[in-house]
Amino acid sequence: MSPAAVLSGDSIRHDVDRIYASTDHEGSENRVKSEVQIAAHSDYHTDAMKTAGDIIKDLVSLFDNAFPGVEIIFSIGNNDIVPDYYLQLPTNSSNMSLTSEDSGMLGIIYNALQSNDEEELSIYNQLGSQKRSRSLLSATDSATFLKGGYYSRVLPDGLTVLSINTVLYSSFFGPDPLNTDDPGEQFAWMRNTLMNIRERGNSQAIVVGHISPSMGSFRHSQLWKEKYINIFYEIIQEFDDVIIGQLFGHLHSDEFRVGTGTSGIPSSLSTPLLLAGSLTPVHGNNPSFRKVFYDGGAAKDNHSYKLLDYESHRYSKSDNNTGDWSKLYTFAETYGTATEEIKMEGLSANVFRSILRSMEDNQGSMIPTFNSFLLHVNSGSEGDAKAPLTFDDCDANCRAEWLCTLSGTTTVSQYNKCLLQKKGSSRHIQKMGSSRLMIGVAGAAMFAAAFLFVMMLRFRNRREKDQYESPASIEGTEIGDDDML
Repeated sequence: MSPAAVLSGDSIRHDVDRIYASTDHEGSENRVKSEVQIAAHSDYHTDAMKTAGDIIKDLVSLFDNAFPGVEIIFSIGNNDIVPDYYLQLPTNSSNMSLTSEDSGMLGIIYNALQSNDEEELSIYNQLGSQKRSRSLLSATDSATFLKGGYYSRVLPDGLTVLSINTVLYSSFFGPDPLNTDDPGEQFAWMRNTLMNIRERGNSQAIVVGHISPSMGSFRHSQLWKEKYINIFYEIIQEFDDVIIGQLFGHLHSDEFRVGTGTSGIPSSLSTPLLLAGSLTPVHGNNPSFRKVFYDGGAAKDNHSYKLLDYESHRYSKSDNNTGDWSKLYTFAETYGTATEEIKMEGLSANVFRSILRSMEDNQGSMIPTFNSFLLHVNSGSEGDAKAPLTFDDCDANCRAEWLCTLSGTTTVSQYNKCLLQKKGSSRHIQKMGSSRLMIGVAGAAMFAAAFLFVMMLRFRNRREKDQYESPASIEGTEIGDDDML
């Protein structure tokens, strides 16, 4: 039995530095690059970073107390750093003996993930508050985490989780690092780690991060810089035999991305991108988390793993203003009529391509698969007035936008081309010259968290939203045995 919980970013609210800013706009994420520089070099920046670290420490302690003995794996989101998307990497990153003082915000987060010291434990005991006696990061994790905010964890059953810092590749990320080809040397680390897993022959890997290398589903902005998108998928393609899953968050909504042959995501990949919703309801969704089931590992001689299915759970209020958690849907039950491959392949890219084909427009006739997707994208919430909830609420242009987003487009040009091909839709087509401007407003979540529980099974087989472009979430993954179901 090897349970684990993966928290994939945005543990804290938007605009922590706004608490300390001298003017409203100075600390807001809706600021131009020069204002970000002002905020990053302001007198209050140190206090804002410390506050962010304290919040992360408290959140992780909450999870530690809620899931004693469960491996907790943390990934960095754009709102975990101050200002939003601003992360100054250490200049001596090649030095493998970095200290937390060398690493600025990364050092603060690193310290927040360590166990409470004796003084803190004493204070927590007096207050009856959350406390944590174990560290999330080991001594060997410091070399990569202090360099770029990434690390890996090998679970007891042999599966390896790569927690990557996707903020480094974001379209809004700044300031430019010294090594612009490989910020924090994370790509080199990914290759080495995946190569080692392949050579060992007794493990496979799940890649976990915050911002997915794809188009967003709000203002249809490009979430990663193109050069980094290309490098990332070169690596994923090279190690397709090693990687069994890619888990991301950031968008507060229940979505996926899959390569279709005409998109930026290679159609040769065997794994789709699975995007989980969030615990925060701040953007019209119900609080939600997932349980994702996988098979394989130590119980099998060939150590071959496979994602099998997932459940989505949501929190909703009743008429008398009380609420509770309940299962919203199971992937295989909801989409089983769209593809027979689910029974054989589980959560494979082929399965999601089949689902995507079944969502293609049928001259206005209701498409059950598309309707199911729209019902679940907000985790069963009625959302806001701009969020389509059923097929009837989503016209042909709306459906074209969703299909072009889900089908693995990764750049503005790919997305626009896709829209033109689908009934000549021109809605929301961006001018290439303004694409950079369209990527300026980020939406992180106040305590955005969708934690994804992945449990191991042995032996068996948009919406429109004009508020912001790239919202955020925390995912979690619990990994265990059949007897935990």
